[in-house]
Amino acid sequence: MEQNQHLSTHNTTLPVNMIDALPFGNTRRSRNEAKYSELKQSIRLRGVIQPILVRPAADRFEVVAGYGRLTISRELGLNDIPVLIKPLSDAEALEHQMEENLNREDLSLIDECKAVQQLSAFYNGDRQAIADRLAWTIKKVNERIEILKCCDEVLGCVIDGSITVGHALLLAPFSTKLQQGTLKKIIAEKWTVSYLRERAAKGQQYLSLAKFDTTNCNTCLHNSAAQSGLFGIEEQKAACSNLNCFKEKTGEWLESRKAELADQYGTVLLVQQIADSDRNTVDAVTVGEEQFSTGCLACQKRVVLIDDRLGRALGSTYPNQCVDAICFNKCVNALSTDSVDVEEAAIELATPIDVDNANSDGVKNTTKPAAKTDKPVSCIVPKKVIDTNKAIMRETSASLLMPQEHFQLAMSYAALKRLCTSYKALNETLGIPTHFEATIQAALRVSLEDLKTEILNVTQHLATKQCDQTVSMTDIMISNIGFVENARSVAIDKWNPTKAILSEYTIGSLSALCIKAGFDQAMENKKAGNFAKAANSGKGKFIDTILATPFDWTHFAPDEYLALIK
Repeated sequence: MEQNQHLSTHNTTLPVNMIDALPFGNTRRSRNEAKYSELKQSIRLRGVIQPILVRPAADRFEVVAGYGRLTISRELGLNDIPVLIKPLSDAEALEHQMEENLNREDLSLIDECKAVQQLSAFYNGDRQAIADRLAWTIKKVNERIEILKCCDEVLGCVIDGSITVGHALLLAPFSTKLQQGTLKKIIAEKWTVSYLRERAAKGQQYLSLAKFDTTNCNTCLHNSAAQSGLFGIEEQKAACSNLNCFKEKTGEWLESRKAELADQYGTVLLVQQIADSDRNTVDAVTVGEEQFSTGCLACQKRVVLIDDRLGRALGSTYPNQCVDAICFNKCVNALSTDSVDVEEAAIELATPIDVDNANSDGVKNTTKPAAKTDKPVSCIVPKKVIDTNKAIMRETSASLLMPQEHFQLAMSYAALKRLCTSYKALNETLGIPTHFEATIQAALRVSLEDLKTEILNVTQHLATKQCDQTVSMTDIMISNIGFVENARSVAIDKWNPTKAILSEYTIGSLSALCIKAGFDQAMENKKAGNFAKAANSGKGKFIDTILATPFDWTHFAPDEYLALIK
């Protein structure tokens, strides 16, 4: 049975053997066995009543939602299953899958936490966006992320009911070793949440593991070292017994560190926010020199992870982490068969990298040669850069389109037509569109004389029925700029690298911008190492260097900016 036989309708049935799993699997980790048995018995008696959601994939299909029903159908030897076919991108499929799983009443707490983890990668750690998407409170999202700091043993005990979520939240900030040791006592001695909170408040943290400035701690009453030598007490390793203070100062240090890293990476996330399966170390070896230097460096999905758990791992940083696993795999697969062995060359996440001592890309040098590729570069540009590009392009389109009588009349007609829902256009081309933007484009395609006649008629018809719609004039102006022949060259002239515009980029995306423009070569021609030195000088100094260096930007504009011209 061919796939295209089923694409004419959304609701149909498919052979079970034509349906595969998604490349990234099912977001659901556990299942209520009792309810699964009930569902299996129901399907045995009545068949599958509710269709599963699938998407087309080459000459087959992939299940997006309804893994349980599909699995049972296979177990029972059913040949066909009712499906809803919907063309979906990888990102859309992932969202649909999480939506269904999160709406299940029997979804476990840990599955909820894992879903939040996946959404963290999807939304680049924006907790408010996650809360809005799930219709949750920020508090609920924060709790799920906090629980993910717990080690596997603690999470397992939450699932089987040995301890409560309250226990887990109190254990979450501590090191894995301390969590494991305390967990045994909680279960053996039946500690309540209140008792654990009391014990946790009396806990100590070695000051040698602190990341913040401990100068003021030397004379603090809560510093155990201050008691050394008194009343015969032996010298001991300095430890802070005021855990709340230690956590507060650690939190302040983490915020400061995140701000430093944000200049280069744009997005700084906690290690626990992103699942191991949703992140990959990205460099020139794994995805190719061109993709990395002109795509990944500027991509908002390239982030740095920082560990905020109390203990030896505190503050460990993992730069160049791609949190778009789907895009990462596509970039890796796009390399030619002659590229280097990715498995040998990739830098493992298990080993933290000292960002301060890394090279300009935040990755330690390797002896492997960088792979080359002429494949299209993949990059997700930060929203604020897109908004700035749109603002410049709108101004450009206004300067080009407004002097033209045809465009002025097209705008006038669209504005009038917008008020007249029952007006029937005389011209066939103008009778098709229903939206404001489409009406403008249609009006630009008809002759001036026909357009003037239409304006006269719609004006006379204005008194019939009125309505209102919300439109984006920025998008409308940009979408119509293509009607001007020299739009591209004028748009390029309009874009200039001002301090305000460059400040919206991260250090990585600034480097990518300079490489695309040829600015890096101009600096290197003057003196080898000039560009790398500038890129490593910090964002502010890097921008100052770019603006102070003589370079002809006249014929250059960013790809993402020019892509707005359709």
